[in-house]
Amino acid sequence: MTDLMRDLEAAPPDALLSLMIAARNDDRPHKVDLSVGIYKTADGQTPVLPSVLAAEEQILRRQTSKAYESPQGNPVFCELMEELALGEVSDRRTTFMTPGGSGALFIAFRFAKTITPGASVWVSEPTWPNHRGIATGAGFPCQSYTYKAREDGFADAAAIAASLEEAKAGDIVVLQGACHNPTGIDLDADGWLNLAEFCKARGLLPLVDVAYQGFAQGLDEDMTGVRSFLDQMSEAFLCVSCSKNFGLYRDRTGALIVQCTDEKIRDIVASQVSSVVRTAYSMPPAHGAAIVAGILSDSALRARWEDEVTEMRTRLINLRTVFHSALVSATGRNDLMINRQNGMFSQLPIAPEATVRVQEEKAIYLPKSGRINIAGLNEERAEEIAQSLAPYLSAVD
Repeated sequence: MTDLMRDLEAAPPDALLSLMIAARNDDRPHKVDLSVGIYKTADGQTPVLPSVLAAEEQILRRQTSKAYESPQGNPVFCELMEELALGEVSDRRTTFMTPGGSGALFIAFRFAKTITPGASVWVSEPTWPNHRGIATGAGFPCQSYTYKAREDGFADAAAIAASLEEAKAGDIVVLQGACHNPTGIDLDADGWLNLAEFCKARGLLPLVDVAYQGFAQGLDEDMTGVRSFLDQMSEAFLCVSCSKNFGLYRDRTGALIVQCTDEKIRDIVASQVSSVVRTAYSMPPAHGAAIVAGILSDSALRARWEDEVTEMRTRLINLRTVFHSALVSATGRNDLMINRQNGMFSQLPIAPEATVRVQEEKAIYLPKSGRINIAGLNEERAEEIAQSLAPYLSAVD
């Protein structure tokens, strides 16, 4: 009888999940949870979108089977997601239905290991921790590139390129679409084009992660830079999540779009990616994708969904404006630029140990990185929260 697990040690706890549990168990009535990255309404709820409920009702009425999808998934979903993200379907792209945006990243990195096995993966500093985790899990070493704002609030593309000087041909560069996680700082149109020229000249393989389409300026507006970037690239990955803009967090719905040099290569790539999927989760989950396909293919449901995305985006923009004003008033600082950033996240200049004190003393929960979920704020309490945070932020240069 073997006893191979006897000497195992518990894995380190996930810091964000631990923070979420601590916030949930805190019974102080004035607590504020700015930690977990999910959209919330003013009353702190994450509701099912009405368009999603309507699409689900149609699915339940019409569904006649629970048979597997193919490894590639629902072809209607795949086509509609490519159109939503990139404005059109191209003969040189292949799209796969995946278990959320994380599943798209996982399959992209697993496939990339077969075509550029000696590569490094470059991620922004800071970035969403799972970028590094999924890449290293696929066997890639990870490097970081500089990610900061210029004086006008847009991401500094020149600084990004300068910090990628040591990247070699075949290396993978992870770029985020609109609403960068965790900073909320986005590239402008020129920045995207400049990075496209840089990646082409260096032979770098871009992976663009789009998790918040529609949360910055609009569904099409948020993709303008990404589309112009991909127009310049012969090969690229695009990973798309439906968690935020469709509210399908637990239904794990996403897509991987692989852009190839031509249609012949596309078919070969599709066969290889299918093989990766087959040895990973075999077949993708169908329900969330059926919801998305139902919404995007029905003009009335799509119009309702677009209104819902507009409502969420408008609330985030208003919260940013109110909270920025409150922070300026509370701290006297004009360098935070929260009102120039986009999406659900911003990163406050707060020391890790100060986040622990804020949690203990003020019942405000945020990760040690200082990243806050803007949607966790409430307009009525913005001034109170800013005043509570001000002493800790003012102490940071």
